[in-house]
Amino acid sequence: MAEPLKNQFDRALLERLARRLHDVHPEFDESRFVDTLAEALPPLELKDRINRVADELRAALPDDYPTALAIVVDAAVDPDIEGFPAWPLCSFVERHGLDHPAASLAAMESLTRSFSCEFAIRPYLEHHLEAARASMRRWTASPDEAVRRLPSEGTRPHLPWGPKVDALLADPGIGIELLELLRHDPSETVRRSVANHLNDIARNHPDLVVEICTRWRSDPAIEPSMIRHALRSLVKKGHPGALAVLGFTTSPEVDVSSFSIDPSALWLGDSITLTTTLVSTASTSQRLVVDFVVHHVGASGTTTPKVFKWTTLDLGPGESVTLRKRRKIATASTRRYHAGAHRVELQVAGEARAEGAFELLDSSPR
Repeated sequence: MAEPLKNQFDRALLERLARRLHDVHPEFDESRFVDTLAEALPPLELKDRINRVADELRAALPDDYPTALAIVVDAAVDPDIEGFPAWPLCSFVERHGLDHPAASLAAMESLTRSFSCEFAIRPYLEHHLEAARASMRRWTASPDEAVRRLPSEGTRPHLPWGPKVDALLADPGIGIELLELLRHDPSETVRRSVANHLNDIARNHPDLVVEICTRWRSDPAIEPSMIRHALRSLVKKGHPGALAVLGFTTSPEVDVSSFSIDPSALWLGDSITLTTTLVSTASTSQRLVVDFVVHHVGASGTTTPKVFKWTTLDLGPGESVTLRKRRKIATASTRRYHAGAHRVELQVAGEARAEGAFELLDSSPR
């Protein structure tokens, strides 16, 4: 298993951050900062560690927020602080700058080059919405792709790890206005954020996202891969509009002549192989989306479905095809396995067509 991200925020990283802060502000007490946090962080999870460092920064820097903010911004302008070490600097603005929105938003334009301010901007969207929107409109034209990405990523309605912002859930147009400005962005990173944002909106407004993607699909400057990524969750659900936008058959005429899972019982860390044969009963060619759903057993014995991509294919009239898919059953950062029977469904165009199961014998890796 990979080492937890929280463990990267160790004493060595604190010392690196403290050195940089002392370089910018010689009155900064490196030893006290590092010793205090080295003792406080071990029991905490990742985001709590980040927030604890940000709070200690606020206590260690000048009481005047604009003065302290200038030190934080200067500290981030160092290649040695880029990435993970800069996260608490963004959190500093997130947690302590709301009374100074203009200065804090201006600082984010610089800080997000070192570590994304997608979390830091959330409380400003909640409490200073119009000021935040005005800043983000300007950022969409920045020459720096990290700054251009922030308007899209920061306004995602369901940003992973990000606090909820009621305005974004109530009015998807706040984000869509920015996506329209970014849809032709030259950076693949920015375009992927645009697609992820649309995928978020699709949870609550699926038809709106289909309408946007239908319109964008006719624009030759829009990459088809961005449209596919934006519609991925709707495709897994078999949304007819999303399937149609991508040219898939919305009501497939196929029979499942077989569906098997091998082995039927396994240990955590082993793999299953899914095998199925599909037979077309249509008189015309069909473009099919084939997925599978694993109903994961939880600690309480209840199950939660998760859809996984299998393949897309063209199936001619009367044709048959045999498909195989191998998947390792292993713990991931977002998923824990528990012993028990795991039901698996074969899904075509979002519709369950066959099912089987495998027994996970133990949730501890061998």
